[in-house]
Amino acid sequence: MTEQTQTKLVPKRRFKEFQNNYAWEKRHFFDNIKKTIDFRGRTPKKLGLNWSETGYLALSALNVKNGYIDPNADAHYGNQELYDKWMTGSELKKGQVLFTTEAPMGNVAQVPDDKGYILSQRTIAFDVDPGRITDDFLAVLLRSPKTFAELSALSSGGTAKGVSQKSISQLKVTVPTNLEEQTKIGAFFKNLDHLITLHQCKLEKTKALKSAYLSEMFPAEEDELKPKRRFAGFTQTWEQCKLSDVADYYDGTHQTPKYTEKGVKFISVENIKSIQDSDKYISENDFEKQFKIKPQVNDIFMTRITAGVIGDTALLEEDKPLAYYVSLALIRPKSIVALYLEKYINSPFFKKELHKRIIHTAFPKKINLGDIGECGIKIPNSKKEQVQIGEFFKKMDNTIAIQQFKLEKLQNIKKAFLNEMFV
Repeated sequence: MTEQTQTKLVPKRRFKEFQNNYAWEKRHFFDNIKKTIDFRGRTPKKLGLNWSETGYLALSALNVKNGYIDPNADAHYGNQELYDKWMTGSELKKGQVLFTTEAPMGNVAQVPDDKGYILSQRTIAFDVDPGRITDDFLAVLLRSPKTFAELSALSSGGTAKGVSQKSISQLKVTVPTNLEEQTKIGAFFKNLDHLITLHQCKLEKTKALKSAYLSEMFPAEEDELKPKRRFAGFTQTWEQCKLSDVADYYDGTHQTPKYTEKGVKFISVENIKSIQDSDKYISENDFEKQFKIKPQVNDIFMTRITAGVIGDTALLEEDKPLAYYVSLALIRPKSIVALYLEKYINSPFFKKELHKRIIHTAFPKKINLGDIGECGIKIPNSKKEQVQIGEFFKKMDNTIAIQQFKLEKLQNIKKAFLNEMFV
């Protein structure tokens, strides 16, 4: 694949064998389509029938996601009688492009097989003219930034945007005249999507594994003092106490920060997951005035005021000054291994302890600083066991971070290609 200067109707990047011989052309969208399958407003009740427990899956705007079908999202099924009445003459075929017209607008997927599906609410399917466009290319074209932007401009509605067939009829698209080029572009993105899906599944499995270990490697119930799973050689009962018995805790500045171009890094809820990547700073003078207790290595930051999740954590591993806002609590371990405590805060038992103390009437949600210290905590008597547990979850978090990075890199590569491979 090569880059080229855009002349006439050609993309910035295309496959080498097509770059000199074949131009692209602008067409009205429906010039590529033989038939649009749209059962807007059709329901089982209008056909004198009802949904079934099993049968043919109904495809709607709730389970047609961007690039795939989620069979577990708002799943409805029709029996053979409903399928025959609903879909006769318009049965969906493998590879056919599905498009959600509203709530949400613009999700694109392809029919995964020939098992048969019912085309339900706010979703349409395109029966392409095979001499002008391929299914795989159409699926990618509809997801390209330029086409989506033009569809958005043609949409109507307030928060929930939507497009009708009448609106889509105004859409113009630029496509390769050569079907082989369309086929190669479609296959390229299908392979890239497959790779992204594999990485997404791998990441989700690792996160699920971590969640399972958090439930099993820390005592989960109120009266439990031994975990279900532990490292060999450790059999002692754990100790139960309050967080205040093993750590001190402080809150950040209540003053609205005056950001500077350089100075002391300033962190808050938004960047707790990557504290060293913060691009916000306050002056050293403000840092000295506002922070009597300054963060130090092995301190733990925890979100305590947020519109999202309370209890997200970060362990300070570098000896660098950091300023932090009141939305974070700084927890300083005294008689407990810092890495163990930071991972323990993510355990189901401690999450329950935090949840009991969250002030749900406030927005954003919050937990008072003093109430953090009242949270119960369970600790192995052996510092060696604490270290092993902490290191185990640190390695798992590193694995998740690496997998997340690889996934985001692939998603960014796809985004770049979508921008460069379409006119």
